[in-house]
Formats: sequence, C-alpha cells, structure tokens
Amino acid sequence: MARFIHKALTLAAGAVLGAGVVLATLASPSSPALAAAAQSGQPAAATAPAAATAGQADPKTVVTFAWGGSLASQMPTLPMFREYGMHATFFVASGLVCLLSQAECQKSSPYLSLGDLRKISADGDEIGGLSVLHERLTGLPTAEAKREICDDRSNLYRWGLRPTDFAYPFAEVNRGLEALTSECGYNAGLGAGDLQGAGLCGTCAWAETIPPKNPLDVRAPIEVNSVRTTWSASTFESVVKGAQQHGGGWVVFTIHDLCPANCALGVTAPILGSVLKWLHGQSGRGTVVETMRQVIGGPLRPPVSGPAPRALPPSGVFNATLAKAKGSRPSCFQEAEYGGTAATFSYDPAGGLHGSGAETVRVTKSGSGNAKLLQKLDLGVCAPSVTSGRAYTARVWYKSSSPTRIEMYRRTSIGGWGYWVTSPPFRASASWRLASWTTPATPPGTAALSFGLTATAAGSQVTTTDYSLKIAKSHRALILLAGLLLVILAAGLITHGHYRYVRYNRAEAAADAAAEAEAAGLEAAAQEAANSQPAGPPVVSPPVVRPPVVRPPFIPPPAVRPPVANSGAANSAVNSGADQPPAADQRMAGQRAARAEPANDEGATAQFPAQPPA
Repeated sequence: MARFIHKALTLAAGAVLGAGVVLATLASPSSPALAAAAQSGQPAAATAPAAATAGQADPKTVVTFAWGGSLASQMPTLPMFREYGMHATFFVASGLVCLLSQAECQKSSPYLSLGDLRKISADGDEIGGLSVLHERLTGLPTAEAKREICDDRSNLYRWGLRPTDFAYPFAEVNRGLEALTSECGYNAGLGAGDLQGAGLCGTCAWAETIPPKNPLDVRAPIEVNSVRTTWSASTFESVVKGAQQHGGGWVVFTIHDLCPANCALGVTAPILGSVLKWLHGQSGRGTVVETMRQVIGGPLRPPVSGPAPRALPPSGVFNATLAKAKGSRPSCFQEAEYGGTAATFSYDPAGGLHGSGAETVRVTKSGSGNAKLLQKLDLGVCAPSVTSGRAYTARVWYKSSSPTRIEMYRRTSIGGWGYWVTSPPFRASASWRLASWTTPATPPGTAALSFGLTATAAGSQVTTTDYSLKIAKSHRALILLAGLLLVILAAGLITHGHYRYVRYNRAEAAADAAAEAEAAGLEAAAQEAANSQPAGPPVVSPPVVRPPVVRPPFIPPPAVRPPVANSGAANSAVNSGADQPPAADQRMAGQRAARAEPANDEGATAQFPAQPPA
C-alpha cells in the first residue's frame, strides 16, 4: 500500500495523462496506436509493436482474479465464477483460518474456515500463500519473515492443499523477500501497483508478460478500490481493453472482499457479476480467465520449515523492564485496543520500579473490550515460547487507578493468535504493586503466550513495568514425586527383606544338611567301632552315687508366755512351779525334738547344735 501511495504522489502528472488515455481508448477502441502514443509520448510504432491490426487475430489476454485477506465473505463468489466456467486464486493467511466447526466459524470468525479452503480447492480454484499472520514483511527481521512465508506454506501443505504461488502482504516486496519466497518452495510471488489501472501509473505497462519477466514479483494494477480510487464495472473493462489493444498479456485483479456496497479493497456482487459476464463474451477475442497457477505452471515443491523461535531470557519475556523503546512503544511490545475501547499509550524511560522503563495506558473511550500493553503477537521474535500442557506464572509490577486483570493470549502451533483466559482482579494501587497469577495448564497445541494488564473504564489508567513469565511450580508434581520415591523405597525394602529371607533359608538348609551328615557320620563310626570289638562279658555300668541331701536345721521361734494376773491361786501355782514348764509345754518340746532328728540315707542321725535356753 505504501508503494501505491508513493507512486500515486510521484506520478501524479502521469496519472492524469493515463486517465486521458483510458477515455480516448474507450471512445476509439480501434485506435490502439494513438492511445499508446498519447500515454507514453512516443511514436505509436515504438510503444505498441505487438498491437493488433486489421485482419490479424487478437492477441491472447489472460485475466486472473486474486482474492486476498482470507475473508469468509469471498465464498459467495464461487458459484458466480462457476456459472461461466471460470476459476480464481485465493491467497490465504493460514494463521487467520478458523479451525472450529463450520457452524462455530460462521458465528464467531470473519475468516475462511478449513472447510471453506477444501471446498475452494475441490471446485478447481487455486489456494496460494499470504504469510501466516498477514504482516508487513518488509519491516521484519529476516528470520521472522522466513517464518511467515515458509510456515504458512507448510500449514497449507499439511492441510492437503497445493500452494505453488505467493502474494506479498500489502503488495510490499523487495529482493530479500523474493529470495525467501523461492527458498520456501513457491514458484511465483504477486505484487501490485506496477501496471496501469484506475487512472494510476500512467507510464506503466498495460499488462504483465507471459511468462512474467520476474516470476517472483508478478506485476499487477493497484488493488481494487485502493489509493482513493473507486472501481466500477467499466474500470475493470478498461484495464482489460488496454491490455487487448497493446499486445495482450496478463492482467491480475487483486480483491479482498465482496461487499453489499462499494468498499475499500472490495467489490459488490452486481459489479463482479457484470465483469464476469463481459469477460465471458470476450473469449472470441482471445481473452480468458485463469488462475495464477495455470499461467505460471511449475512443480509442487516440498514444504520448508521456518527457523525456530529465539531462546528466551531468564525472565521469560524479552525487554521485560521496558528499557528499550522505539518512540512511545517499548521494543517487543504492542499496543492493543479491543471492543471499541480507545486509549492513549505513553512511555517513560525511567518511570518504572528502580528506574526501569514504564508504559501508561489511559482509556479515553470505553467500549465492550479494554486496552493493554502486550508482548508482540508474532511467530518467534518477541512472543514468549511455552510448552503445551504446562502452567505458567505471569508477574508484572503495576500502578492502577482502578482494579485490573491479567489477560492472556495464546499462539497455536499453526501460528494463529487468540484470546485464552483472564485472571481474577487485582486491586487499584497508587504505589507499585506486584500482580502475580498462575495460569491453568496450557491447551494442547499452544506454542507461545502473551499477556498484559487491562484498563477498561473511561478515565482509568494502568502503568506497568518489569514483566516475567515462568513455568509454575507444581505441588501436584512434588506430591507425585514423593509418592514415587515412597514406592521405590518400599520396593527396595521388600526386595532386601526377601533377599535376607532367602539367604537365611539357604543357610538353615545348609546347616541342617551338615548336621544330618555329621550325625550320619557319627552313627556310621559307632557302628563300625561296634563291629570291630571282640565278643566278651557284658559291660556293667557303675552304680550312680547320688550325693546326700542336706536339709537346713529347723530353729523354732522363742516361746512367749502371756502375763499372769496377780491372784492368790495363781500366785501359788506360779510360785510352786515357777522353774518347771507346764505339761503341755513338755509334750510339745518333745515333739519338736523328735521332728528335729531325721535320719539320713545311711540311717545316721543328724547332729544339730543345742537349742538356746528359752
């Protein structure tokens, strides 16, 4: 587009002259030489040597309709082309293709679905490449530009399509991009704005040559309804007539949209229908409608993968402290406004925590969405690469006039970006405060993440600095690891115990075997000794002499007599027999003496010392 504007400004005089040539051509279609002379300032013979003359066949003119933008609104054009037996080329940015069901895509996405692409291909139309994200390639690093071109073609190839031709996004091309286009396996690349059309580029040729002078930069008129031009059916017809009258050649019309009313880069169904009907009537003059593949030809080359994304810094975010910036935008970050919300973005190189850079987002108009600063949504230069199935902890320091949230976007393995999930709110803070949040496990096919703090209401603002994105610490993983260690330990203990048990059993069996062998040996020796002794008297074993049993002496306790009352009869009894024991006592003493003299085994009487006096 920039190239178109530049040419429009620098060739204004030529544009006016070209418009005059178109009018002259329409007024007098039988005078191509005069028209050529008027538009170039050269003699007719020098400018149109291949012009058709009376009695000669008309030169072949090929018209190609190239649809860009990957918009689903292009699908109604299929039956329009089919009505006249024609086919078109659809250039697709694979990262924009809707991969949901057809019904969901029709509800939620303005872009072509994978089912749409397969239907286009099945109808005989061509699918070409348009980069993954439809980015301006001229301003990208070489590695990122190659990812855009090569990965886009790889995606289309993986879906079962046959991409052989490429269209440069916004028609911006240079020698480096031409080389990358060829390296990625394409046979041709389409530009725009290098041929006459809609009164612009009056000194340019009327048509591209067949084959083109440079297949990697196929020339074409400006895109339909671009550079402040309004196209009608007669505008299309005038470009084709100019080619017919100047030796024929190849004319490529680049269109993005089928609109209800005339729109930028688009066309209405009535205008397109009128042009197709007119072209169908021109077949007798050697004019045909073909796809870009039909004109270029060439083999279907294998896909080539783009370079891997660059390695992440320790923080997980490039330019995490916002120290580097281009104007008011920190490097590797982009401004984002969604849902009709409008905001201003301002950068302070030393306004962040500890003197780091800081970016402030101020909402000037609220809508259904919000505004935020995000890591750039790209393929491998700035967006943090991640592993699908893992949870990540996003951290950012902020100051905010109202509650804010971390909003997360994800890039799929195809290369397309989309909203993923939002955190719980973080409270407003006039001083620096850390917002930290751990995401759920990333869905399958996730290749990168991007996040930012939101500002929503009109008048609200949020200032951010010091970003980081790291793999979350998983307590579940620690628990599983601990359980695994316990299982390993238990298995080791069981194995060790079993080994000891087996070893004990073996040792016990060996000991039993040795004892049995020893007993058998002793028995055999005894038997041998018995057999070797001569016959004689029987051997009488000596008697067993048991030692005498000695029992300890019995010592009776001393006799204790109770006191006797001092009465007359008692006193006389006591006084008369004070030195003699009572008869009962004498009998008991005798019995004790008898018990105290047991006999030993030989019949001897044991001698004990005399009892002490009572």
